[in-house]
Amino acid sequence: MVFVSSLTPPEPPKTTALQNLVAQPHRLFFFTGVVQGVLFVALLGLHYAGLLSLHVSVGLYHAYAMTFIVFTQFFAGFLLTTFPRYLSRPSASPKGYLPIAWLINGGGLLFIALSFVSEMALVAPMLVIVAGYVKLCLLLLEFQTKSTVSNKDDTTWMLRAFALGLVGQLLFIADLFIPSYAIALGVSFYLYLFFIVLIVSQKMMPFFAANTIIGYTMNKSKHFLLLVFVALILKVILEALSMNAFVADSALFGIITYELLKWRLPFRKSPAILWVLFLSIWWVPVGFGLFVVQDFSALVGHSIYLEKSPLHALALGYFTTVLVGFGTRVILGHSGRTPKADAYAVTLFGLIQAMALIRIIAGIFPQFGYLHAVLTVAVLWIVIFGLWSKRYIHILFEK
Repeated sequence: MVFVSSLTPPEPPKTTALQNLVAQPHRLFFFTGVVQGVLFVALLGLHYAGLLSLHVSVGLYHAYAMTFIVFTQFFAGFLLTTFPRYLSRPSASPKGYLPIAWLINGGGLLFIALSFVSEMALVAPMLVIVAGYVKLCLLLLEFQTKSTVSNKDDTTWMLRAFALGLVGQLLFIADLFIPSYAIALGVSFYLYLFFIVLIVSQKMMPFFAANTIIGYTMNKSKHFLLLVFVALILKVILEALSMNAFVADSALFGIITYELLKWRLPFRKSPAILWVLFLSIWWVPVGFGLFVVQDFSALVGHSIYLEKSPLHALALGYFTTVLVGFGTRVILGHSGRTPKADAYAVTLFGLIQAMALIRIIAGIFPQFGYLHAVLTVAVLWIVIFGLWSKRYIHILFEK
């Protein structure tokens, strides 16, 4: 006699939205990066508008927070997802990355609160953030050391950039006791943030093109990253010594422009999700081109002061476009959706370009409403990430 069980298999346990959020590193870090980015920019805008008063220098608040609390989280989410793939290793586990998120975001919220107290009070949250950052570096290093793949060139460069990011954070902390802001900003912005974005760009953009566009072949220079790295070190040293960086900026402009022309990225043949990324990297020659104009004018005795326009060409034009472009691609791809940029997404990318242009023009022509332009940029940042969140953030909470 055969007995047929009437019992049905138990249903798998249901997961909550919060459990889904922390299940993958890109979900958690993209979400917290957006929240922190909107918070920091909103408070900065309110400070400029005179509606509240920060008790710390705007330079420290803006540069440190955006570099190590906001942008770092987005690229932590991206790299903790892709690093294992680069190195043929298992994915990062929540046990490995959750403490990083707690430390960076806990330190970030404390950083905001103590910004209304004093600069010296920021030592505590900065040390908490450093602890999270060190854990992030060690996790990435673990992937590297346990990997048996033969080609680790790009990941090695990434780890060097992350190591220099740690140096930059320590220099920012030291600046609270001994003036070292110029070198702290230089190391953090160029040798860490800019360099890590460039490493990812030169690895992924030609790769995406080659895998999407029939007939396209990658044509990258072997020593591109080394040449850029040396030129960046020279720029940081010259600016830290308050010397003219014309040689370094010209080298960076020439090396990077030549390399981009050599890649021949196929704008016209590419879908929107790709050509917006290709567009983003051309902000790099714009940024260093502005630096060259500023440097050369000073050399010939007719100084043209561009304020922070060259920096914002890189930070808003390049970093933010890449951030939203890669972020959109990863969110869609890892949720089983086809990575694409429809009219809604393209509009967001267009707003980012407008935001970058407004901030650049404000620095070049400050006499034409500098403060209003800065406040407009702050509002646009919040609007852009609000609209981006409206379309994509809910996906991070799905199973």
